[in-house]
Amino acid sequence: MEFQISRTRRPYEFNMWKSHWHPYYELFYLVSGHCKIFINHSLYYLEPGDMVFITPGEIHRTTYYSSPVNERITLSFDKEYLNDITESCGSHLTDSLFQSSKVSIPAGSRSYAEELIQKMVYEGAGQDGYSPMMMRNYLYELLIFLSRCQEARTDAGKVEVGEKAIEEAAEFIYHNFGAPLTLNEVAEMIHMSPAYFSRKFKSVTGFGFKEYLTNIRIREAAQLLINTGKSVTDIALECGFGDGNYFGDAFKKIKGVSPRDFRKMQGIR
Repeated sequence: MEFQISRTRRPYEFNMWKSHWHPYYELFYLVSGHCKIFINHSLYYLEPGDMVFITPGEIHRTTYYSSPVNERITLSFDKEYLNDITESCGSHLTDSLFQSSKVSIPAGSRSYAEELIQKMVYEGAGQDGYSPMMMRNYLYELLIFLSRCQEARTDAGKVEVGEKAIEEAAEFIYHNFGAPLTLNEVAEMIHMSPAYFSRKFKSVTGFGFKEYLTNIRIREAAQLLINTGKSVTDIALECGFGDGNYFGDAFKKIKGVSPRDFRKMQGIR
C-alpha cells in the first residue's frame, strides 16, 4: 500500500467482525450518521464532520448506532508517504499532526476539507502522470488543516461514568498485558460485578475482555518477533501467555501464520 481512499456507507447494524490494527496510517472521516470508535484504550463518539487519526499499530474497532445509514471516508497511507513533509517541516511538526486521535472540523470549514478529499478521489483515478504528486500535496494540505483544527471541541461530557470506568479498565489491561490478568480481577478493580463488567466492556469497546487482552498481547509479540532475537517461548511468556501452544494458536488465528513463520516472513532467522 502507498495511498488508498474509499467512501463507504454502513447500516447501523454493521460492526467490524474482528479486532483490527495495521502497519499504516488511516484517517477516518464521518460524512453522515453517528458512530463510536475505540482506539487502544480510549472511546470516541463521532458526529458528521469529525475526523479520527489512527496511527500504525493502534488497535481499534468501530460501532455504528442511531442512524439507519452511516457514511464514512477513509484515507490510508504508508509511513513513507510522510517523508517529504518530515524533510520540509521536521519530525516535530510531523508528529504534531497526529497528537490528537480525534479532530472536530468546524461546520464552516467542512466544505474545504471535503473538497480536498474529493480532489484526492479525482486524482486517485489516475488522471495523468502528475496524479501521484497531486494526491500527496492534497493530503499534506489536509493534514496541516486538521492540525490547525485540533483546538476544536472534544468529547468532554460525552463519555458516561460507566464508560469512563471501562476506559480505565482497558488502559490498565493495555499497560499490564504481561501479567496473568483475569476478568474477575479487573472487574473488582473498577467495582463492577464480573458479569456486568463483561457485558459493559463489550458494549463500550466492541471487544470481549479476552479478545481485547489477547489482541494486545499478540500485537506486542509481533513487535518482539520482528525487533528482537528473543525465542518464541520467551516472547510468549513476556506477553502473558503461560502456554506456548496456546500462544501459537492465538497468534495464528489473528495473524494467519505461526510465530516462527511470521518472523521468517520479515526476513528474520
